[in-house]
Amino acid sequence: MYKIKRLFIYIRVFLMMLAAETAGLFLRRSKAFKDLWIVAERGIDARDNGYHFFKFLKREHPEINSVYIITKDSPDRGKVAACGETVNYGSFRHYLCFALATVRVSTHIDGYSPDILFFNKFGRLFPCKAKNIFLQHGIIKDDLTFCHADNTNIDMFVCSAVPEYEYIDKVYGYKEGVLQLTGLCRFDNLKKPEQPSRKILFMPTWRASLRTCNRQTFLASEYFKKYNSFLNSRKLSGLLEKYGYGLVFYPHYEVQRFIDCFNTELPGVQIADFKHNDVQELLINSDILLTDYSSVYFDFGYMRKPMVFYQYDEAAFRAEQYGKGYFDYKRDGFGAVVETEDEVIESLEHILKNDLRPDDVYLGRMNAFFKFNDANNCRRVYEAICRLL
Repeated sequence: MYKIKRLFIYIRVFLMMLAAETAGLFLRRSKAFKDLWIVAERGIDARDNGYHFFKFLKREHPEINSVYIITKDSPDRGKVAACGETVNYGSFRHYLCFALATVRVSTHIDGYSPDILFFNKFGRLFPCKAKNIFLQHGIIKDDLTFCHADNTNIDMFVCSAVPEYEYIDKVYGYKEGVLQLTGLCRFDNLKKPEQPSRKILFMPTWRASLRTCNRQTFLASEYFKKYNSFLNSRKLSGLLEKYGYGLVFYPHYEVQRFIDCFNTELPGVQIADFKHNDVQELLINSDILLTDYSSVYFDFGYMRKPMVFYQYDEAAFRAEQYGKGYFDYKRDGFGAVVETEDEVIESLEHILKNDLRPDDVYLGRMNAFFKFNDANNCRRVYEAICRLL
């Protein structure tokens, strides 16, 4: 059924693109589409590098003809509309903007397109002179084969750290000039609060093996059992009570559809959903990060805040999801790497006893990792695009 549904979607997208290409012959020189820059994330949100870059464009370079692509019912629609013009994701105007744009910018590969899967597979059917800018969703640390040059159509690939840049340059196969070391746009907004929030953020990533599962198989998965067990741990409850802390559990976007499966009766533990919570605000307003493999720890490290890595399934994760890249958590990580609930509690208590100061070894790794430690990442991205043009 999924394949049949996708086939009909592909046919619709193909026909819409044909119509947009035809209409574009008459609209190309119009004011609305001349020298157009389109910016997006996944088409449904505005809380990542795309949003921060668009906000920068509208504030610093209002002369640029730019629009943001987002669904009309997105919870982020209002805040991005306050910055500048928006276009409904999937509308015919979206197809026109996509076909006629001079610059296409997104946090995800083909995220500015009307259908990521279609254009990833068949995008070469509609050649375009637009420059395609990959802002990235985070800092790459693993071997993501779908980001290799032979699987993409990218003119500019944003990097944020020297080890990341050197690894991608060596392994991913991009020609000279495509990779640009600028820093992530959203880092411009990262500011460590002066006062502790007394909150621990628990934010694990997803598992590829769960992408097509149903509710029953999700409830039976080790992933659910491990994390739901932690959310109901007596030792966690004791730790939070002892230090007067709360814990916010924010499941990855791919896991949000099963958020109601997670439950806890522990006081001070909150389960946060996508609709009502912004990831960056959670990161800024938390004192400690608990994750597994999620690249959000780079955002936390940018603010020089402490973290713990709960990796109960490293061998399976590497075999089923992402091959290991240049980053070794035990050698390069910004916090302790543990495998059990008891070790998690011990590591969290160590941080709390240490007045939230990262150990010297982890702080040294943070300081050495980042190329930039300022609020000029959006500016460097913009200047790199201008050089490309």
